[in-house]
Amino acid sequence: MKEYGVIVIGGGHAGCEAAHAAARAGVKTLLITMRKESIGQMSCNPAIGGIGKSHLAREVDALDGLMCKTADNSALQRRTLNSRKGPAVRATRIQTCRDAYKQNMQAYINNREELDVLEASVTSLIIDGNTTRGVITDDGRKYYSISVIMTVGTFLGGKIHIGEKSFSAGRAGDKASNDLEKFFFEHPFKIGRLKTGTPPRIKKHSINFSRLEIQHSEIGQPHISYLYDHYGLASKNINQIPCHITYTNKETHGIIKNSKKLSPMYNGKINSIGPRYCPSIEDKVERFEDKESHQIFLEPETSSDIEIYPNGLSTSLPEEIQQKFLRTIQGLENCEISKPGYAIEYSYFDPRSLENTLETKYIKNLFFAGQINGTTGYEEAAAQGILAGINASLKFKNKEMWCPTRKEAYLGVLVDDLVTRGVMEPYRMFTSRAEYRLRLREDNADERLTEKGFEMGIVSGLRLNLFKKKMDKISLESSRLEKILIQPESKVSHYLKDQLGVTLKRAQSLKNLLKMSNIRYEDITKLDCFGKTVNSDIGHLVANNERYSGYLKKQEEEVHLLEQQQGMVIPEELKYEEIRGLSNEAIEKLSKIKPKNIGQASRVSGVTPSIISLLRIHLKKCSFK
Repeated sequence: MKEYGVIVIGGGHAGCEAAHAAARAGVKTLLITMRKESIGQMSCNPAIGGIGKSHLAREVDALDGLMCKTADNSALQRRTLNSRKGPAVRATRIQTCRDAYKQNMQAYINNREELDVLEASVTSLIIDGNTTRGVITDDGRKYYSISVIMTVGTFLGGKIHIGEKSFSAGRAGDKASNDLEKFFFEHPFKIGRLKTGTPPRIKKHSINFSRLEIQHSEIGQPHISYLYDHYGLASKNINQIPCHITYTNKETHGIIKNSKKLSPMYNGKINSIGPRYCPSIEDKVERFEDKESHQIFLEPETSSDIEIYPNGLSTSLPEEIQQKFLRTIQGLENCEISKPGYAIEYSYFDPRSLENTLETKYIKNLFFAGQINGTTGYEEAAAQGILAGINASLKFKNKEMWCPTRKEAYLGVLVDDLVTRGVMEPYRMFTSRAEYRLRLREDNADERLTEKGFEMGIVSGLRLNLFKKKMDKISLESSRLEKILIQPESKVSHYLKDQLGVTLKRAQSLKNLLKMSNIRYEDITKLDCFGKTVNSDIGHLVANNERYSGYLKKQEEEVHLLEQQQGMVIPEELKYEEIRGLSNEAIEKLSKIKPKNIGQASRVSGVTPSIISLLRIHLKKCSFK
């Protein structure tokens, strides 16, 4: 009988981050997957990052996770999104070679000390009272552990739909985890159903690219891992492949509308809810009838450049209808499908049954991470995975578990949203979800999380030293710029007025100039007084810090005030039915979720300010602290 500190079920993005994090912490870990060759599989679009998502990915990277460095070493195209907007909402997006990504991820997993990989299917858990002790696989073998992390993605009761055809599967080519789903029906978890989908894949040789707009990789070649942009290490280089842009049209929409009755989304076969922000083409045509076209990005899938991913054309219509409407689109008139698009329904657990550590409330030492919690997207899954891996390792060491707050990380926003509000549809991250997004920028996740990760044992000493060198460079350049003064009526001040429209009424340091919205670090490097620096590679970070310094000071004051108001602790043993004036609905919701403080209670769906007022009065009256 072999025993482990942590067992992770599932080898997707959540599972890889969870298993690797626990192993990095020195805990003997077992990763169980149905197929070893599918570890790190990118089931949908082979891209990492995007609006809101790159912020989560960067936080995984700051904690020494795998996602960002794997993406950078597999990149086919690199872009910065929202580049004309402020740094708080800018996002990096890396289009990867799905084969290289999977190979690189598997290398990290297979070469990690303290981490074993087992090819098997888990059918049930070993439960002792209300505590998990391990798992049972389909061959009847038992594997024991202190903690179990479930990261089963869309495999739990998964069902694929293509037109009239429906069949059990976790994704195309893989079987579903039906036995494991049945096991949980015997426990008090609230299980729901959600849907996601993927577009057809198109053979590249059948596309006429001469008629399409081309989109090359960004000249600056942005990276998404701090290792390769802020820390100066070199990533692997593979051939950059451009994307192309095309559009649907009235004829496309007509075919889709006339075939609506063949879509399982509209003929009653699928009743579950799909992701609002990544709708199928059937859904787009139905919801946006006034739009005559929808933009489609034709994106490469691998470095072999054989298949193309038509981003924006997710569908579950019959394959022959998919072929028919695709051929109405410019450039795709003679296209051939290599794999049809499909919708997949799967089971998820209400995340309000979780602590903010991602440990379940009903079974101790059991953690859920990824789509099983009602989220969608690689980045959301990876972020939950690394948190679950961290906490499972801390539990093994009998240390206090951890979750960042909403002011510390997008990961904190994600988890707080899930465990207090639950989900009505697949949850995806946006910068708009973070009330403290000025401080939660993509460029400073390591400043917020890396030292904490080192304290918890999952960030290596090498990584910490690289981070400290970056911070030293920022400090040196910031101090240097503060000492360089520009006097009014000087030659440099006239240049500022003529070229940048800035009039100096008193002496200003170069550092102060960076507070002005129309001056970038690149602008001050052109000034005669700029001098020489060895730290120009992090100059944009100095500029971002200065640009936001006033706003951040004000936000810090707001955070402090809010924490005073909302940080009041709610003891776990509090009996809500004893609070006079609370409705039965409020009692039921608060008793179920058991918020840890007033702030968390205020974010529970249906909890009004008057309810919070009654709760605060009761806590003060009873002298709870």
